[in-house]
Amino acid sequence: MELPVTRWTRVEELVEQHPEVVHYFIRHGVSPFFCDGAFPSDLGRLLEIKKVPDPDSFINGLNYFLRNCSEEPG
Repeated sequence: MELPVTRWTRVEELVEQHPEVVHYFIRHGVSPFFCDGAFPSDLGRLLEIKKVPDPDSFINGLNYFLRNCSEEPG
């Protein structure tokens, strides 16, 4: 998978290739999972369904998390 993550990144691929992102998702109140496993569409659609108020900020923080694998900007 190519970084950076965008609205068009497939959630299934993201979770499969970077399982550490589950921690980021959950910490920010967004589960990347549905009944059958990881969400089977793109990140933008997931954030829309979950009513994330600022998807761009979520995605920027996720990219920061992936680059540093520790703390996102506060």
